[in-house]
Amino acid sequence: MMKNKMLYNCNNISDTINFAKILVEDLHPRDVICLNGDLGTGKTVIAKSISKILLVKDEVISPTFNILKIYNTHNDLIKKIYHFDLYRIKSHSELDNIGFEEYIYNNDSISIIEWPDIAKEYFIMGYKNITIEFDKNDENKRLISYESFER
Repeated sequence: MMKNKMLYNCNNISDTINFAKILVEDLHPRDVICLNGDLGTGKTVIAKSISKILLVKDEVISPTFNILKIYNTHNDLIKKIYHFDLYRIKSHSELDNIGFEEYIYNNDSISIIEWPDIAKEYFIMGYKNITIEFDKNDENKRLISYESFER
């Protein structure tokens, strides 16, 4: 069941970072954040921004080849970030092989998932869905759609 939907126009990277700040204000341990969008739209920019706001000291990069990167935060409530990139995952058995279900919904962590479509049936407790699109008139601008789904 969808809880709400919001649209954000981002004219530059600062606007995208500001969107991440708004998102973090709504985050709680066990949240799953799904990042959707074409290559180069800014999924990793949002993941990096969330991580920086939650005081991750490590450099945050897209885990394209690793599939998963784990970051420790310096936040009192959210202690870890599980950052997934599922672009190369083609089946549920591949998700099972990496222990995907064991990572999501941990009491002291959040999961950020780029290219999440293959895993949506695992999100039994709901998720936050973010879709980033290029502006049709200016490829430097983005339209971000944010929906929160509860189950």
